[in-house]
Amino acid sequence: MTADPEKQPLASASGAEIEELADSVATDYGSLSSIHSREREGLIKAVSHVADEEAAAGSSKLYAAYGELQALLDEGPSAWTPDEERRVRMKTDFRVLTWACVMIFSLQINRMNIVNVLTTDIFTDLDMQPNDYNLGQSLFVTCFLLFEIPTQIVTTIIGPEIWIPTMMTLWGTVGFLQTFISDKRTYLVTRAFLGVCQGGFIPGLVLYVTSFYKANEMSVRLSAIWTTNHMTNVVSALLASAIFELDGRWGWRNWQWLFFLEGLATMAIGILTYFMMASFRRPIISTVFTAREQAILRARVILDDSSKAKALERNRSATMTKFGIKEIWSTVTDKYLAPVFILGMLGFVPSVASYLFITIILRNLGYSTQESNFLSIPANTLLCIGMVTAAHFADKYRRRWPMPIIAMIWLFPFLVTELVLPDDAERWVRVLCLTCIVGFPYYTPVLMSWISANSNDQHKRALAVAIYNVSVQLGNIISANMYRADDAPFYRRGNSILIGILFFNIGMALFVRWFFSRENRRRDEKWARMTELEKIHYSATTADVANQRLDFRLHM
Repeated sequence: MTADPEKQPLASASGAEIEELADSVATDYGSLSSIHSREREGLIKAVSHVADEEAAAGSSKLYAAYGELQALLDEGPSAWTPDEERRVRMKTDFRVLTWACVMIFSLQINRMNIVNVLTTDIFTDLDMQPNDYNLGQSLFVTCFLLFEIPTQIVTTIIGPEIWIPTMMTLWGTVGFLQTFISDKRTYLVTRAFLGVCQGGFIPGLVLYVTSFYKANEMSVRLSAIWTTNHMTNVVSALLASAIFELDGRWGWRNWQWLFFLEGLATMAIGILTYFMMASFRRPIISTVFTAREQAILRARVILDDSSKAKALERNRSATMTKFGIKEIWSTVTDKYLAPVFILGMLGFVPSVASYLFITIILRNLGYSTQESNFLSIPANTLLCIGMVTAAHFADKYRRRWPMPIIAMIWLFPFLVTELVLPDDAERWVRVLCLTCIVGFPYYTPVLMSWISANSNDQHKRALAVAIYNVSVQLGNIISANMYRADDAPFYRRGNSILIGILFFNIGMALFVRWFFSRENRRRDEKWARMTELEKIHYSATTADVANQRLDFRLHM
């Protein structure tokens, strides 16, 4: 049956129907056989353009509440000046990124205080043993991992601007209630609830922040968040030293004062976050932006990654259907994401093993507790410098795959030196090697932005970031078991294994580079061989989704 252009809604037409419609238009001017194929493709292109316009009408309803967003999307980047875009980016950094750093500070200060109280008499006060502490930490990590994906799903459905501050207020409350723990049982309960409340926060924060930036801007911004995370460890130790001076006031022990004051502080930050978080999906992002700047902000990121337009959707029931077991499993096994998940799990083990044991190693070398804490500061500082530098180059050159290789090349000579040093070597040499191992170019912001860019779908992105964070936490568990008591004090067996993992990481990064390049070439060649009609038909009927689409190119 010949399609009637007066009656048929083109936006819902399939590729075959568009071809049929083009044929019907052509017959008005004579036989199809007499029409040159190029002219026929031109007709199909014109009809397809009309279909695109009708499809755009549907998106106009979605964008109606967002000012001139639709007009900017239609016109493209030429609709605004570089100065306007620069001003929008600066305001976004101020309004979104700065508070994101405050939020990660709240998380880390709450996570670190249990480490700081180990220097007090909490074990004696609560009649606990070191094994009880380890059990509490295991409960925390287990609950943290179990709630990563469910929490990320909730964040995506109801919006990060609502759920993230709720999480922060809840964990601040639990942190505050640690003031009143009285025995092993109450200690274990609070550790489990902290894991529940904090699980999913990091992927939720990453999803929130990356919604406001283009793909080549994300690594540097995420590195600012992780820099804050690491520097909080230093601040936390200094705060604890000052708060411990309150020991005995109100009849409270020093560890109670730490939980009390830091719990109140994180609760306050959580409540304030309800008012401070910008919102990509609400019509008004923040009052610091003009109406035009809000439209430019949304347009620039949607034009860079059209899947981010889904963040504007308000159909929560439809969103929930995107997070079944099938979708989670397809993300875990996604062949374009799984290699990066593996890098997330093993890529940091050669350094994190030393990071987790740095104070123990320094104590074994004869340094006091205070000296060990101070000697760890240069390593954390070097790590932050390397992390920001790696993120800057990844964004500038739009290449992520070299960063794991550069980091492994950095680590190799220091791990080998640790392996071959004689037992009576000068301890400053070991301290130098340890500082450089811990202070390597930490590139998790680069991998996070890589995962985000290569998801090409807002729902897959939400799951992928959560799964990536789970893989990193699994890597931390591997790292924690790398240095064993029977290998102390120089851990040569452990360092030998770390060197093997190092070479595996280099091989994985090279494989990803080859695999992605080959896939992009395959898609380029296949797309180039397709006629305009075939491209229209593919766009209208393909079952390919997200990063599987022929018209999507994997970020390198």
